[in-house]
Amino acid sequence: GVDESAVPIDEMLLEALVKVAGGVKKGTTFPSHLPLSDLRERLVERMSAFHRVTVEGEAPLFKKGALKLIHIHLKRAAGHNKTHISGLESFLISPDAVAQALKVKLGCTTAVLKLPGNNVKEQEVLLQGHCLNEVVDYLRDAYCIDKKWVVLPTPKKSG
Repeated sequence: GVDESAVPIDEMLLEALVKVAGGVKKGTTFPSHLPLSDLRERLVERMSAFHRVTVEGEAPLFKKGALKLIHIHLKRAAGHNKTHISGLESFLISPDAVAQALKVKLGCTTAVLKLPGNNVKEQEVLLQGHCLNEVVDYLRDAYCIDKKWVVLPTPKKSG
């Protein structure tokens, strides 16, 4: 078998996983062998994070970086409770479709608003009333969105 404690380092491994970006100091020596576990660690360190969202019947979405989660915020303005939902687009969910469905399901006024910022394409769904559990249940039932993909408001400590 292969000796996993001493993998021979060829030029490609040296360039990709051993040498650091930038200039190499004169007289720097490089190892001729490294343990496979070290090479694996170095490989993962040098990789860029990506994520993929797959929805049945649609092309998968590949994006650089970590997956943006769905955020639900409860706010109060002008004496009215409101529920804000953002980040639906990360999961290929249409804010308009969610607003329409929840308007019917919950019998409340809904709106779809542009999120603040100049080059922001994402939108948020605004619901009349505090509908936290209803929204979480709806996303689970309609889109199979597990709670782990949703950032919920942290309960305020009373007292």
